[in-house]
Amino acid sequence: MAKYFTSDWHLNETRIGDFNPFFRPFKSVQEQNDTIIRNLNDIVQPNDELYHLGDVAVDGEGVRLLELVKCQNRILIIGNYDEDKLNLLAKYFGDIKEEMDLRVGNIDCYLNHYPVNGIPDKFNITGHIHGLWKVKPNMVNVGTDAWHFRPVSEKDILFIYNAIKNHYDDNVFVGCNTKK
Repeated sequence: MAKYFTSDWHLNETRIGDFNPFFRPFKSVQEQNDTIIRNLNDIVQPNDELYHLGDVAVDGEGVRLLELVKCQNRILIIGNYDEDKLNLLAKYFGDIKEEMDLRVGNIDCYLNHYPVNGIPDKFNITGHIHGLWKVKPNMVNVGTDAWHFRPVSEKDILFIYNAIKNHYDDNVFVGCNTKK
């Protein structure tokens, strides 16, 4: 059983195509929804664990698209778009939390939707900012927009953690607030 991470699907999002191609480069809402779900189902197996770090869908119809997701072990970390749909989302997630600690490989991680809520003594897995950035000191953004609309594997999280801790120098994060 593998672990996978994702966020900010915004199923049924209409800000796509010519209106805002940076945000979502799809020709239709249907293409967007199909791509996100197909990519997930191609990678994540039914018995794997999926940690969704918030903002599943923009409406109830988008939430119902979760019926197409094969993975059955789903945990939701609540995002700002989820707060008014928790009753609908409860049908599709085994657990729903505001935040959580999780051991990923050999590292202690903190999962939260909002990067600003990251904590310094754990590696932070977050979302909310779509494709604005992928990696910051002690933090990775698993937003689907940053990962070509695919989930992020536990192996990827461990690779990124190792790169940050053992290979990146201060030049990699120049301009970042890197409180040490």
